[in-house]
Amino acid sequence: MRVPDDPSIEWYSTYFQTAARSHFSVWLSRSTRYLPMMKAIFREEGLPEDLVYLSLIESGFSPRAYSYSRAAGLWQFMRGTGRKYGLRVNAWIDQRRDPVLSTRAAANYLKDLYTEFHSWSLALAAYNAGEGKMANAVADTGTKDYWEIRNSNSISNETKDYVPKFLAAMKIAKDPSRYGFANIEYHPPLETESVALHHPAEIRVLARAAGVSLSTFRKLNPEFTRWATPPHMSSVSVNIPAEKQAMFLANLDHLPKTSRHDLYADANGGVHTIRPGESLWTISRRYRVPMQALMDANGLTSSSIIHTGKRIVIPASYASNRYRHGSVHEGTNRWMRHRIRRGESLFALAKRFRTTISAIRSKNHLFGRSFLREGQTIMVPAR
Repeated sequence: MRVPDDPSIEWYSTYFQTAARSHFSVWLSRSTRYLPMMKAIFREEGLPEDLVYLSLIESGFSPRAYSYSRAAGLWQFMRGTGRKYGLRVNAWIDQRRDPVLSTRAAANYLKDLYTEFHSWSLALAAYNAGEGKMANAVADTGTKDYWEIRNSNSISNETKDYVPKFLAAMKIAKDPSRYGFANIEYHPPLETESVALHHPAEIRVLARAAGVSLSTFRKLNPEFTRWATPPHMSSVSVNIPAEKQAMFLANLDHLPKTSRHDLYADANGGVHTIRPGESLWTISRRYRVPMQALMDANGLTSSSIIHTGKRIVIPASYASNRYRHGSVHEGTNRWMRHRIRRGESLFALAKRFRTTISAIRSKNHLFGRSFLREGQTIMVPAR
């Protein structure tokens, strides 16, 4: 891609080598993880390979990047644009973070923008501002020359700087040592194969089937936001290390099929409402769940603050731990009637009968903000 002689490009080139040098070094180190895959996809789609460096200024080659405007992933798709190009976004998955799927979507989006504007500079500017705003700018100025439009008031300052910023970043990234970026510790290339999964499964189970650690699996599949793949999706793409694909497929055939009900195992203690004084540590001990598994299931970190009344998920495969150890009775069929007395609450009943609030709710079909009334009769575990 030809780099025009414009002072704004030189300004950004100097900026990346000085004020933003440390950040740019990190971006360069991550670039080699994704560039081979991105270039291959862009070649398949008939696009100039140099366009892959758009991810450099969008996300710094980070699939977990998230902007103040709620754009996400390597290509910083907004939710609506991502869905338009086939990326699923819901409470369980955000495919804007999937390196392979989002790159394919970005290639198709860029192709559509070029088809509309017949100029890569305008297409890139539209990627930043939106095709509607750039179409209006072309109409207002009466020209399809981006550099002329840039000298008008028809586009924002951010969009005016966007193409120069991209061209400066691309120039440096293609020859880092020439611009003083030496001794960069580059990441190894991402070498994965995509496997279609046709039933829901827990992330840790899939990691075990692939023969990798949970943290490695999550790095390969940052699109999964909870502890399992989406229960509602009939098919979902999973990224597996290329050398592990055969083993993963073989292990997958022998895994018990997890149902949607299993993932929503409320009746088995799958959801816990946080009580006053509880912490992630106390909850992990209560359900005999490793702290990391509890954090992974709820998208939390060790520094996350949890609040009284918040509902958190207990992974289904751990939810029955307390029952197997005989600490509660909701795993049996021994329930009895109990008449609610003045001042009794679900919390008090759960503590008195050595059970959980979720178990009482499930047995008595108490959902949402259900309140107990004096004289009401409900079922509780027999003691």
